Amino acid sequence: MTAIDRNAAMSALPRAFHAFLGRFARLTAIQANAIPVVLAGEDCVLVAPAASGKTEAALAPLCERLTRNPADSGVGLLYLVPTRALANDTETRVRGPAGMLGLVATVRTGDRPAALAARRTDLLVTTPESLDSMLCRQAEVFGHVRAVVIDEAHQLDGTARGDQLRVLLRRLSAWHAKPRPQHVAMTATVADPEAMGLRLFGREVPAIRAGMERPVQVSWADDVADAARAIRTAGLTKAIFFCNSRRRTEQVGAELARVGPWPRERVMVHHGSLSRKEREEVEAAFRRFEAGLLVSTNTMELGVDIGDVDAVALVGSPDSLASFYQRVGRGCRRRTGMRAWCIPSDPEDAARFRDIVAALEQGEMPSVDHDPDLSVIVQQTFSVLYGMRRPVARRWLVELLKVLAEPPVVDQILDHLVAEGWLTSTALGGLVASTPLMDMGERGRIHSNIADSRTVKVVDDATGRVLGHVSAAAIDQGRVAMAGREWEVAGSARGTMRLAARTATGEGSALMFAPRLDVGAFARYLPPSLRTR
Repeated sequence: MTAIDRNAAMSALPRAFHAFLGRFARLTAIQANAIPVVLAGEDCVLVAPAASGKTEAALAPLCERLTRNPADSGVGLLYLVPTRALANDTETRVRGPAGMLGLVATVRTGDRPAALAARRTDLLVTTPESLDSMLCRQAEVFGHVRAVVIDEAHQLDGTARGDQLRVLLRRLSAWHAKPRPQHVAMTATVADPEAMGLRLFGREVPAIRAGMERPVQVSWADDVADAARAIRTAGLTKAIFFCNSRRRTEQVGAELARVGPWPRERVMVHHGSLSRKEREEVEAAFRRFEAGLLVSTNTMELGVDIGDVDAVALVGSPDSLASFYQRVGRGCRRRTGMRAWCIPSDPEDAARFRDIVAALEQGEMPSVDHDPDLSVIVQQTFSVLYGMRRPVARRWLVELLKVLAEPPVVDQILDHLVAEGWLTSTALGGLVASTPLMDMGERGRIHSNIADSRTVKVVDDATGRVLGHVSAAAIDQGRVAMAGREWEVAGSARGTMRLAARTATGEGSALMFAPRLDVGAFARYLPPSLRTR
């Protein structure tokens, strides 16, 4: 379709234009090219750099269509994001424009559970894991959903969470939503967005590419302290240090607080194991500060609004060029270029950095090479049978899950789950959840396939404030690094650990998190012969 200009967009979107786009003097390239396609009801993948207006490019036409023919009940638009932080930020961005159109936006995540049947929800912002839970417990609210939007799709595609989402979308379209909803994925620049669309949506869809990537000025640093000094010497005052694990995030936060040159109170940490309150306060503070350092995992990689940032430092190489560009894109968002400092951990890591920078300079984007995670077959079988609460024909399950493995492999996994007592076969060839599986579902333990070891809640003993969750093994070690500080373990009871504050050393001796596994959490339920695939 032909791109449109601002005046044509105003005519095409008489209700939604002023709500979503009226404050901008002109359309961005992705908005001009995507709005006609999305408004026409077509499935598509929108490909554009960070801060290019992809959210408005998708939601303005989708909300326009929804206001023309509003849903009688339940969810009208489903907006899926990879992280809880991005869910909260998206709600902040869209609540006002949606409200101007008389639409109600709601967030539903593990942090913010919501009984949707009891409230009106035109636009639902959620994560794949929360969607999984809702399809089990509140599936009726999706009966009239008009469209599904997947934000930051490259963060999910090619992972176990992406495989889970593929099956969830098939369940939504085949079993719950009538007619099939429109599908829109939004992504930063990737090698093959058409292949991404095929994996996620199960059909070929067009990719709409628009927007020029901003130039990147790459510098190198020997260590974290060296990078901090270089950033300050360059006259920059606000930066994000990205780390590849929560453990490293806490270590770097403690080191930066100790060595300066930023004051200790201007060095903050952010990761998914912190409590919702801690994360939101960090985001608000960093957005407010004119000068400060934020040390983060990829929770800050995904478009959360934290204001203007002068530079980005990468502590260890990211896993892909797309992730590199996404992280670096958080810096200098209101300038023409981006500043990045690479901090390799060893010679091998430095080589990976050099490969990424070389690919960036050559304009190359490596393609995703991913074999589906078979643990998702277990997880989705558990989810379906728990949600149905009645026998399900085996052939239905095989048909649903064949996007992840050939039918004989799916049958092998189902047979193993029957033999292990998680499923029960019925006389007519169906499968039903066993009592242990139903008990697991009632405890909410079947919806996430993220592989974390057992954790406990941690509380500030002095104030009662919930800080987040850490590895249960920390109870025995006696000290914990959390929220940029080190703490003494003051006691524990009933899955809660009480902490007393102490001075952070930055030496990294305090235990923080159990190691993350490379396979989904449900891999241990697979037949032994398939656990290493």
